[in-house]
Amino acid sequence: MPENRIFYWDANVFIYYLNNDPHKIKTLEAILDEIQKSGKDKIITSAISKVEVAWAASEKLNRALSKDEEHKIDNLWNDPSIIEIVDLNDEITYIARRILREAMIKTWKPKTNDAIHLASAEWVGAAEMHTYDTKLYKYNQLIGIEVKAPAAKQPKLF
Repeated sequence: MPENRIFYWDANVFIYYLNNDPHKIKTLEAILDEIQKSGKDKIITSAISKVEVAWAASEKLNRALSKDEEHKIDNLWNDPSIIEIVDLNDEITYIARRILREAMIKTWKPKTNDAIHLASAEWVGAAEMHTYDTKLYKYNQLIGIEVKAPAAKQPKLF
């Protein structure tokens, strides 16, 4: 096991965190605590997550934007000691294209953004890719990284 571990988070993980989902928030907070305490582990996501995480559930429900919610969204990306953003680059685009091509042979139909997230996880050498999109779990076959729901060593009890 490497000395420091990289966990790649799909945009939907940040959305669940932002929305304080009662079924997922304890696990996500525990993971963030573990990473902060380790001082060496890190969460990485693609810059496209900044686009995909565009509003909170309350804003969408009410069809009204809130500066407070936008501030919370912006704050997600502000601690580079925990969360690092990887830019889309040529190498990632070629990996994403390979994933799309190999998926086509298997009759899988990933979305382009999903292929970019999978490719980014492979490119950064993530130990795991965390997502709540169960359709992506099978892609571990194509990227050689475990794709699964986030799990903390010690979830918060309250």
